[in-house]
Amino acid sequence: MVVLRKVVIVGDGAAGIIAANKLRFHTSEKELDIVVIGNTPRHFYKPDGVLIPFGYKNYRKSVKPVNFLLNYSITYMKDEVIRINPDENILFLKSGKSVIADYIILATGDRYTPEEIPGYDGEAKHFFDLQNAMELREYMKTFQGGQVFIGSSSEIMQYPESLYEFAFLLDSYLSQNNLRDKTSINLTVPQTDLSPEPNTSSTLEKMLKERGIEYHGGVVIQSVNPKNKEVTDKKGQTYKYSLLVLTPPHHGQEFIKNSGIADENGYAIVEPNTLTVKGNKTLFAIGDANNLTKSKSATTAHAQASFVASAIVSEIVGGLREDKLTSKLPEFSLTGYNSGFSFFDLPGKVSRDVNPNKGDFMLRWTSADTYFSTILRGMV
Repeated sequence: MVVLRKVVIVGDGAAGIIAANKLRFHTSEKELDIVVIGNTPRHFYKPDGVLIPFGYKNYRKSVKPVNFLLNYSITYMKDEVIRINPDENILFLKSGKSVIADYIILATGDRYTPEEIPGYDGEAKHFFDLQNAMELREYMKTFQGGQVFIGSSSEIMQYPESLYEFAFLLDSYLSQNNLRDKTSINLTVPQTDLSPEPNTSSTLEKMLKERGIEYHGGVVIQSVNPKNKEVTDKKGQTYKYSLLVLTPPHHGQEFIKNSGIADENGYAIVEPNTLTVKGNKTLFAIGDANNLTKSKSATTAHAQASFVASAIVSEIVGGLREDKLTSKLPEFSLTGYNSGFSFFDLPGKVSRDVNPNKGDFMLRWTSADTYFSTILRGMV
């Protein structure tokens, strides 16, 4: 006799949707009850955020309704989790309800806290969600040149490569609009280097220099002075700007911290080989919700969602399971309009040979189609 099990996935972003769809792909409704808890009406493909401000991508191609993205027989609860009992797998919801599950997957992503940076609100711009990417698009339509500062106010951030991508795309946009000689571009990143692979980092630095983009590594901004139009980093260094593009501080969700399972930044502390939380073999944290890396990416979320789903399916219905985390998909970095390169990041091995070409740019430009139609659906 088949015993119906229940898995609750907290979060309706990339990691949560992929995990839910993969679980349903390999189990029936009689074997596994799948519940996704979230309250996001539209899912935004974040890699398009660097393209939208320059009009290189129509934002309508970058969003889909969350309900549309979930496969058949998955229950979607519009609610919020306010606390978890990690010992008994009980979730307490904002609506006053509580849910008990056989398995819990935390896929809650990052939380932006711009209020932590004095002067940030109303002055800094970014592209990490659709609203802010569109606001930056409207600003760029009237931009006539000046000092552009690009940086981060957090060591932890989603896809840090997006900072140099934005700088390269800005260079292309300004050149196309005869504004390049009227604009200085200053790029800073929170990491020491642009890439974990030294050869890639040095190649990208050379490309930035060739395009007249000033670059500094290991810079984390801690305050904004709107009156003087300058930012100050943690070392006391100041930088001038007329346009400020600044990543907001990133943290994990407050309820994870309040549940006693998080580090100081709010990210769930997981066992690296199993992604389990607090010794509970049925409580997992995946993607941006866990503490494994400061550099968050959709590719990592995809790999971890697949890994956890295979572990749960193996326990419920048997069959093979993934024995370790692996990156299945290539990533693409943009180096300007009609220019990009592809790479794989694998545990213990990084492959990032920089060979800018139009083909990789087009693969990245059209990647939202593949993302929505196959990756989120759990087909790869």
